[in-house]
Amino acid sequence: MADGGDERALRHRLSDAVLAAEVSAGVTVRDLAADEMVEASALLAQVWRTGPRESPVEPGLLVALGFAGSYVSGAFDAAGRMVGACAGFFGAPLGGLLHSHVAAVRPGGPRGTGTALKLHQRAWCADRGIGVIAWTYDPLIARNAWFNLGRLGAHVETYLVDFYGPMPDGLNAGEESDRLLVHWPVEPEEVTPPPAADRAHAALTADDDGAPRPAPDVPAGTEAVTLAVPTDVEALRASDRATASRWRATFREAYADLHEQGWRVRGFVKTGHYVLDRHDPRRPETP
Repeated sequence: MADGGDERALRHRLSDAVLAAEVSAGVTVRDLAADEMVEASALLAQVWRTGPRESPVEPGLLVALGFAGSYVSGAFDAAGRMVGACAGFFGAPLGGLLHSHVAAVRPGGPRGTGTALKLHQRAWCADRGIGVIAWTYDPLIARNAWFNLGRLGAHVETYLVDFYGPMPDGLNAGEESDRLLVHWPVEPEEVTPPPAADRAHAALTADDDGAPRPAPDVPAGTEAVTLAVPTDVEALRASDRATASRWRATFREAYADLHEQGWRVRGFVKTGHYVLDRHDPRRPETP
């Protein structure tokens, strides 16, 4: 994090970014009061397709998180209706990282609400001297991959196999809960475009019938590799559970094989591919 005047300038810059995102989406994002936690929990239940009693975060826990000084926010439209919610807690290293446990936008909510929530969370962390925000997401959900890596510029840290164990909610029931852990620096970085995917080796593609097709043997001299994901894996789970499960297993294996060979995710492109290479732009080259 920046120091002194630079830190104040950073906070102002991040606050301006929040305001611009709020205006663009037509929402206001703010910390939630204790008496708003029931509504936030119900919103999360709606997004995760559960009954109110099975919400991913029950109201009492949200109250406790807010009371303890953790991050609990909501986004409200012009009519004052809560259309998004986000909650996180402090992680290790203590004082240096916020783990963003859950973020959601009500179905049909204003476009850009998710961006406004994350930018508010980033500004909140800057005000408290926190340098990194971490969270997990399902690597097969293309829109989340693009939002996290392409729009926000978060960095993939590691692949977590069946991280949460069985999840009975309407989005994840019957699927193993593999996740990618990402870190997002609070001090904005320029989002570096990933290596050109059109000249990369396609290590995982989709057949004409939508099934995964791996090509694990990376030719010598390859500078970039791509891993495809389904266009809409949530719809695929509803229409063809077996194929969706094959995607999970095939993607996991392909990712693990490439990681063992030194390949790392550098971004995600809207065509539905992760792009990997062997050079980490965050670390200087050694002679």
